[in-house]
Amino acid sequence: MLIIKHTVETKATAGAIWQVWQDVPNWNTWDHGIEYSTLNGPFKAGSTGTLKPKGGPLVHTLLTHVEPMKMFADEAKLTLARIIVSHYLTESNGKREVTHQIEMKGPLAFIFAYLIGRQMKKNLPQEMAAMVKKAELL
Repeated sequence: MLIIKHTVETKATAGAIWQVWQDVPNWNTWDHGIEYSTLNGPFKAGSTGTLKPKGGPLVHTLLTHVEPMKMFADEAKLTLARIIVSHYLTESNGKREVTHQIEMKGPLAFIFAYLIGRQMKKNLPQEMAAMVKKAELL
């Protein structure tokens, strides 16, 4: 199993962060590793979608957990592995923080960690900075 986690502080409101997160078709405006993404239905647990990484195959996704203004998690199934991406918004001591956590689980998770995990870890800080910047402009 591989876990990649990154946290950034933001001045964006919870509503602005949530607006950026649930705007799935525009994830590629802040996550430059994505060609496109779709959501079939409302932004709630059980909804499915697709995600097309640049240079990679189309991935089918599932929103597994959604708590408005707090967090959501989505999951993509790969061959004998799963990628679970959790997005958290927390506030404490007058600070608002956004955390994205990527987990790879399953018998072949180590292969995907080697093939794509390093690039995901490298790109995550820039993607989150772009996402926060977009939310701060709303």
